[in-house]
Amino acid sequence: MELYNLSSRIIENDKEFLIKTTNDTAQGVIQTSLFVNGELLDASVLPHADEIREEEVLEMVKATHSRKKSELEYLLNMYKDVAEQGNPDMMYNLGTTLLYKKMYAESRQLLSMAVVLRPQFHQAYFSLSQAELALRNVDAAVEAAGKAVEIKPHFADYRNNLGELCLEANSCKRAVIELEEAVRLNVYYADAYFNMALAYILNGIRHEDYSLFSEMRNKTVDLLKKAALINPDYKTTGFTEGISSLSAERLKEAYACLRKVRTQIREKKRREKSDYFNRFLIHTDWLSQSRIEDRIKYLERELNKNPGYVDLFFELGVCYLHQAKFSWQTGLDYFKRALELNPELKKAQRALDLAEEQYLKTCDTVFDIAERKSE
Repeated sequence: MELYNLSSRIIENDKEFLIKTTNDTAQGVIQTSLFVNGELLDASVLPHADEIREEEVLEMVKATHSRKKSELEYLLNMYKDVAEQGNPDMMYNLGTTLLYKKMYAESRQLLSMAVVLRPQFHQAYFSLSQAELALRNVDAAVEAAGKAVEIKPHFADYRNNLGELCLEANSCKRAVIELEEAVRLNVYYADAYFNMALAYILNGIRHEDYSLFSEMRNKTVDLLKKAALINPDYKTTGFTEGISSLSAERLKEAYACLRKVRTQIREKKRREKSDYFNRFLIHTDWLSQSRIEDRIKYLERELNKNPGYVDLFFELGVCYLHQAKFSWQTGLDYFKRALELNPELKKAQRALDLAEEQYLKTCDTVFDIAERKSE
């Protein structure tokens, strides 16, 4: 099968974005890579059937490339528009989208503007802390994460995030305090147990706090096992190697192995959350039924892990309203098809007239709810 290669360049704010799409005949996938100023920013793969015609592969390459290019152009254009509009909700939604797309500088800019316009915007502080960390601004990351915890102290995710960032700042004692609170709020919080184990190991390396050091041997392996029991994704070769190094008291080696495991878990979650783009699209005309269905599945999984996260319940409600809108549109289409077959079918015409009127009201209602979501 022939190898197809497509590439597109976009210049924006002194940055060169390069999108390259090709088909990998050996693996049977379409691969798209995004480069910024020559450095690989992100990559994605789309598998295709083994038995596929060459012209179908070419069409898939073209369609995938076009979709990725359009998405990037849309995000870059919206970045400028949202910054000028001054709507903190849009800044947060797009800023978090850019965070998971690894466009960290743009993400930080929008999220910083959002918290200035709305000082109690805890969600924006949470995302801002992650953007700052990605840009290696650890102190700024800790400050933003601390602000999110200050506003919403009972959010386990915020406590875990602050604990993790304290760990990045080599503050082991404070990290343990935040992580203990995270697991108190959510006893099934695998990431918090794992991070707490890392905090104990790092303290053993740095000798920051004697009480933590004395408890390290008893607690660390137990914390790691809890994390792996709750989230089996932790059970990797690196995880096993880390525990072996820990048992042999090779703390630096254990710490390096386990941090690598955490990095792998983070990347997997980032790829999943890159679909956060769907959330931003709730506020735009790019929304599709498949995107809404994907977002609903994601939110339901997140709510199973964080049943006290009220904002997720709200967003899930908005998504179901969007789903209902698409279903309503499908009903309209079938009424129209009935009238095409029998233009004299009065009940179909009456149903279409009533449904179209209600559909417009439904669209307005959903848009208004999405635009004016509670703080």
